[in-house]
Amino acid sequence: MSKKVRVRIAPSPTGDPHVGTAYIGLFNYAFAHHEGGEFILRIEDTDRTRFSSDSEQQIFDAMKWLGLNYSEGPDNGGEYGPYRQSERFNIYKKYALELVEKGEAYYSFETPEELEIMKERQKAMGLPPMYDRRSRNLSKEVIEENLAKGMPYVIRMKMPLEGQTVVEDQLRGKIFFDNDKIDDQVLLKSDGFPTYHLANIVDDHLMGITHVIRAEEWIASTPKHIQLYRAFGWEEPKWYHMPLLRNADKTKISKRKNPVSLNYYKEEGYLKEGLLNFLALMGWSLGGEKEIFTLQEMIDNFSFDRISLGGPVFDLVKLAWVNNQHMRLKDIKDLTDLAIPFIDKQGFDISKFSREKLERMVEISREGTHTLKELAQSLDVFFEDEFTLPVVTEDMNKKERKSVERVLEALASEEGKKSINLFIEKLNNFDEEINEEEIKDILHKLPEELNEGIGKVLMPLRAAITGKSKGPDLYSIISVIGKERTLNRIKNVF
Repeated sequence: MSKKVRVRIAPSPTGDPHVGTAYIGLFNYAFAHHEGGEFILRIEDTDRTRFSSDSEQQIFDAMKWLGLNYSEGPDNGGEYGPYRQSERFNIYKKYALELVEKGEAYYSFETPEELEIMKERQKAMGLPPMYDRRSRNLSKEVIEENLAKGMPYVIRMKMPLEGQTVVEDQLRGKIFFDNDKIDDQVLLKSDGFPTYHLANIVDDHLMGITHVIRAEEWIASTPKHIQLYRAFGWEEPKWYHMPLLRNADKTKISKRKNPVSLNYYKEEGYLKEGLLNFLALMGWSLGGEKEIFTLQEMIDNFSFDRISLGGPVFDLVKLAWVNNQHMRLKDIKDLTDLAIPFIDKQGFDISKFSREKLERMVEISREGTHTLKELAQSLDVFFEDEFTLPVVTEDMNKKERKSVERVLEALASEEGKKSINLFIEKLNNFDEEINEEEIKDILHKLPEELNEGIGKVLMPLRAAITGKSKGPDLYSIISVIGKERTLNRIKNVF
């Protein structure tokens, strides 16, 4: 009988939660849920100089915002805890000493200055900077004497000096590493803190991790991890190294070229469904032409066979499109609830409108916007009655200049004035509450009655009512703001 699937992510709390954490977390989560297994969160906080408790909390919050809920973790416990490495230091030292006893690791007493001289000498000789293993074969008497003197030490693993270590990567096949080119990695530092390599392996073993799904940047470290499993006599997990998220120039995604903080995407108003869908497309496909899907659809159809190893480009234009599709699919009541905090930040007073009209505004505006923040900004056409007509400025690009010129030309034209006057006349025949169909009927008849093209008739009206050259359907805007506010806006312009 096969083991129950147990997978994990293990981020470091050293800054804003990273989009790469969500990316790897998503694939661990989807695989675990597809297999009926467990997805856990472990905090790798051995680097105490960079540790931030606020960052740790942000990791918890970001994962929960995305709906990537973990069954075990520092904040919700579990039978394999503690789930912070800083609370497990006594465990790591015990296992490091166990390897020394077994002859699989050794004490190394070099000072930082000696190690620097060693590195400089190797560089001068054109050799890769590696530890030269000078402490590897110290006698028992010398070791005991050094320890008795209280000399600082680290504990290093004994890598095999011959042969190869083969990484059986489930996505990439066999990857071969020459053992003599792999350093005798430090396992326990002189301050008693474990390195990533020791803590990672001990924790994965003790927490019953069956599959390690992580970024491809860890491939080079995997032979060290495999040798540690062998040294302990433990069964190694299955290895899956996911393709890295990349900038357009194929370099690893970085904050210099792309926003990498999950906080940014939340604050900009990306839906969790949109961001997860986009991250899934970075390394996986549902099959066929379908690019828009839910997290549950990914879980139901999950297979590592669908993963592509090509370097996925983190394209914000594609993300915006994916997010817009999910905004369109979202229940309008739920989308409105999500949009309200962003509307409030714009300073718009939603108490002016009924809930029904507020939902209609959101429904109208979501078609042409990509985030909740962008949607909220676009609602100015409903809230702002007194606006200043745009003017052409020197710093405008060609597209912006053309848009402003169209507004001003439309308002100044004879056709525009006739159109506006006829519209006012017809609108005055209706009560304050006028529905979309009635307004649509008025607007559709105006070009025919004036014997003019639709653009020459409707552009002046849009300019007078919104101050813009484009936007949501004019009849939708007028039905929301009502007859009186529409007429007042036209009056203010003229």
